[in-house]
Amino acid sequence: CFVVNPLAPNPDDEERGARATFFFGRIPIVQILLISLVVIPVLADSDGTPKLRFETMEDDFGDLLQGELIEKVLRIYNDGDEVLQVWRATPNCSCTKIVSLPNQVPPGGSAEIRFTVDSKKIKAGETRKGITVETDDPKNPRLRYIFNVGVISLFHTEPAIIRLGGLMNLPKETRVRLIADTVLGFEILGVRSRNGLFTVDSIEEIEKDRIYEAQISVQSSDKPVKTRDPLDLMIRVKDGREVIVGRWVEIEHLDPIQINPARVLQFGNKDTDHLLVKESRGVSKVVTIVSIDESQKLTVKSVTLEGFPEGVFEVETTEQVPGRRFAIRVTLNVYREELVLRGQLVIETDAPNEPRRVIQVMAKFGRL
Repeated sequence: CFVVNPLAPNPDDEERGARATFFFGRIPIVQILLISLVVIPVLADSDGTPKLRFETMEDDFGDLLQGELIEKVLRIYNDGDEVLQVWRATPNCSCTKIVSLPNQVPPGGSAEIRFTVDSKKIKAGETRKGITVETDDPKNPRLRYIFNVGVISLFHTEPAIIRLGGLMNLPKETRVRLIADTVLGFEILGVRSRNGLFTVDSIEEIEKDRIYEAQISVQSSDKPVKTRDPLDLMIRVKDGREVIVGRWVEIEHLDPIQINPARVLQFGNKDTDHLLVKESRGVSKVVTIVSIDESQKLTVKSVTLEGFPEGVFEVETTEQVPGRRFAIRVTLNVYREELVLRGQLVIETDAPNEPRRVIQVMAKFGRL
């Protein structure tokens, strides 16, 4: 067993030092300095940094017709001494779409970010939009570019809200006027329902380049539906520009039997807490049933609660307007130990399309 003295000189270290002295002793000091001058700049280059700059921080694109699509370029520069990594460019509006984006910009170089602006997605009037560019520039990792644009609305409609609504079992139609808002006027080259949910029956020029009238319609439906579909118009203005402009058409096929609430009747804790008070007379909620079909009267045959213990609820039906309006009063009389009770309110009528209606009923407790 050997004990090593940590303070004793190491023969191996002495030998390495001797070799180093022998090697450098034969190299002139001038050559050593030249080597250091070559190595030091290489090390310094690794400390370079990229620097992002926009050609302009803000642009003004002037006025656009609503529906006009333009493509623009944002030129970016790297004023640093290291390659600039471009991570992403994010518009703040769905009206702006990035078409092309460089991945890198060399030191002292430049590149282009191409983007489009779709004015039909911008509300008429003056507006400011932006694009945020994210890079590895340590001082400005997120730099925002702004552009201003004015959007010109070519026309308005009368009525302002285009609506096709009525009983689901009946076809619906309406007439819409399109009235020019500017001296540019407009000529309608084509018109359509974008998704085919309604039909454009006719389009008529009332006053040249200024007023048109369209008739649109929709067929009946076998179920209640509420949706909307754009009315697309291809328009040419006096200066020759052509755009496609859309206006929403609201479509509503109404159930002839309107029930409120339609799906869920809920007794929350704020309701059931009243049952903890002595001499409480119960907590009530009302379900209304209204027939909006003037050609047919409605009869409520029966109303029952299913899925609840006996004696927890009471149900009372009142005919408020004969054949038209009914009120169903549901009263909760007992506070329960269960956290939640669930069941159904089943309503039987003589409605031809859907005689049986079911509403989910829920009561919350949990205070005991």
